[in-house]
Amino acid sequence: MIRLLHITTLSFLLVVSSAVLWAEATPAHAVRGGSPVADGTWGFVAKVNVGETHGCTGALVSPQWVITATSCFAADGQPVKSGAPAVATTVTVGRTDLYGSGGRVLPVEWIHPNRDRDIVLVRLALRVMDVTPVTLSPTVPAAGDALQVAGYGRTAEEWAPSRLHAAPVTAGAVAAGSFGWTGVSGGDVSACQGDAGAPVFRTGGSRPELVGLSIGAGQGGCLGAAADGPRGADAVRVDDLATWIRQVAAEPTTSFRNYGNSETGIGGYDLKDARDQVVAFDYGHSGKVDHLLLYRPGTGMVSIVKRGADGAYASVYSSADGGLGGYDLKSPADRITAFDYDGSGKLDHLVLYRPATGMVHILKHGSGTTFTPVYSSADGGIGGYDLKGATDQIIAFDYEGSGKLDHLLLYRPGGHTAWILEHGAGNTFRAVFHSSAGIGGQDLMNAADRITAFDYDGSGKLDHLVLYRPGTGMVSIIKRGANGAYAPVYSSADGGIGGYDLKGAADQIIAFDYEDTGKLDHLLLYRPGGQTAWILEHGTGTTFRAVFHSSTGIGSYDLKSPRDRIIAFDLQGSGGQSHLFLYRPIDGIAWFVGRAYPSAIPAWVTVQPVIRPDSILENFAYPVDFHHEFAGTSGRDDWGTDEAEAQHFQLISGNGGIIWVSCTASPENGVGVIKVFPGLLNGQTEVGEPHLGVTAVCFKVIAPKGYVKLRIPNVYEVQGDSRSPGAGHDVDAKVVNVTSGAERTKRVERDESEQFGRTDTTCDESHPDYPDNCRETLLELRVVN
Repeated sequence: MIRLLHITTLSFLLVVSSAVLWAEATPAHAVRGGSPVADGTWGFVAKVNVGETHGCTGALVSPQWVITATSCFAADGQPVKSGAPAVATTVTVGRTDLYGSGGRVLPVEWIHPNRDRDIVLVRLALRVMDVTPVTLSPTVPAAGDALQVAGYGRTAEEWAPSRLHAAPVTAGAVAAGSFGWTGVSGGDVSACQGDAGAPVFRTGGSRPELVGLSIGAGQGGCLGAAADGPRGADAVRVDDLATWIRQVAAEPTTSFRNYGNSETGIGGYDLKDARDQVVAFDYGHSGKVDHLLLYRPGTGMVSIVKRGADGAYASVYSSADGGLGGYDLKSPADRITAFDYDGSGKLDHLVLYRPATGMVHILKHGSGTTFTPVYSSADGGIGGYDLKGATDQIIAFDYEGSGKLDHLLLYRPGGHTAWILEHGAGNTFRAVFHSSAGIGGQDLMNAADRITAFDYDGSGKLDHLVLYRPGTGMVSIIKRGANGAYAPVYSSADGGIGGYDLKGAADQIIAFDYEDTGKLDHLLLYRPGGQTAWILEHGTGTTFRAVFHSSTGIGSYDLKSPRDRIIAFDLQGSGGQSHLFLYRPIDGIAWFVGRAYPSAIPAWVTVQPVIRPDSILENFAYPVDFHHEFAGTSGRDDWGTDEAEAQHFQLISGNGGIIWVSCTASPENGVGVIKVFPGLLNGQTEVGEPHLGVTAVCFKVIAPKGYVKLRIPNVYEVQGDSRSPGAGHDVDAKVVNVTSGAERTKRVERDESEQFGRTDTTCDESHPDYPDNCRETLLELRVVN
């Protein structure tokens, strides 16, 4: 790789969203009758990406369901079926600017199409509780009704706008399952590619009311369409589908049900010993704690199990007596907790420790079933904490409010001691907090004291600590202040919390994702042997209220044994921890429980969607004539696929985040263009535009997750776009060898230049096809930062 020299920053014009969702009748630089939507407005409007195949718009109709067009999931004439989508799909909701920080970006786990209309309901992996769903209109739209439409489709000038656009429209003729709309007073408004499924709604009441979804349009004035084409759009009605929508998009009840149970252990682990413990763990580095680690301190027995597609659990790692990763687990005092050792946001490391001895290991799961220590101490503790107390406990904690459990809280019940350790350079740890007088006003003087991390304010961060003393009613929730000190945000000396008295000596508290949002922002309090289980929600101020309480167990699990234990778990691999794993050592009992849903489940549906001739699906094909301001320096305004063919390369597709520009485009804020240099072999035609004595093809990054797919032959160098320190974008460049067909991807850092083709070490001059075997064609550029 070659380090680039930075040049003086010059100014140039970025592509700015000066257009709206629908474009003008004549070639223009603005859109009449609409405007970008202000931040925080109409958060229910959703962006739907079906892989890199189709882009659509939709609307949140319940916390876990989005409605959009079935045709968005159409591919190669294949039917669309109820079930997991055939192509990995993501939905962005509650985010007016797709590259902003609000709302949620979630994978889709299930789709359910309507039998009769181009409408599908899409189930998100997690529920979205901080965005208000749109209300379903109870009345039929009538011709002349004043409506609004909003979507993430193209504008007159933008290929893939990052910002939601909207316009007031008027309902046209209404049919049994559809209606038309046009701009207010005949204004120049049209739906464009990417607006399939865009909600059409009333705004006169207290909340928007959904009446339909845009499906097809003449796309007059839209980027890539005729400037004088038809305006307006067709929409499918949803006002008469309320019963179907509510049945499919059913909300969970407040009760719990059994999602699987066994009296012979789980995944081959028998749970027949009183010492058995279970920990949820991210074995696959997926960001999901969807594996269970079961171990038997004092024996060396350990097993890691995973739920299969059939719902059964099987072992992915098992040892009868050999421990794990060199840690023998031969002491009854041994304990294990999951930890984010490298700040990746994943609980994919394990801390194994032996109180009273100073022994501690941190293990990383490597290839296959191997575990290797990244930190190991036989008797010296960790980060200055000696681990010499018999009651010592370790938990992972979000000390910095980063959303990562990348610090360790070590505490000694009955010993007043609390330390918080930060992982530093290499395998070092240092104390960022230590005290021999408890923490946050809690003295930790009782051997029964326990601490758990908690998302008190629903931020998605486990940056609060719950300290409690079973049998006494004492409980406190503490938070780190700006001065680094801990102070209580809730405290009770003997009154418990939210109506739960904490007077049972066996009482336990864990954080729980009750709403299935991916946030551990509720507290589950339970009493093993006492059959009691409560779930508390944090309300206004310091108040808590019970959203569930029972004196007969939970989800048909009776909690009659003092050996009963509960952990929160990602049963469905959704990224949340909305299910509970309950187990009873010695008896071999293992149960999964979660919130119950209404029993009426609609029959699965298979439909054959038809792509209309006037479809407004975004297919991500690079626009033939992509008008944009960067083209001005070349003297052309048709800087798209036709012009690319004239320069002997192909622009195929992308998401609008990386676009082809002239190599003479000036840098702005230290960011220039990515330069691709094709070479000449065997007298071939020059590729690209002349630039500084050579030919080049140049690209501008205009979105942080941009990509473009193309074919540029005989590439020998790709140069990053940084023109001043710290500016620019790292990109991955994918190439294919024209002789072998082998593909490879190489990172081009923002301030470096990477060599391809004839300078590659695999280019063998003795090869009979030399120099052809040296040629590589660039297939893709993709932003990685």
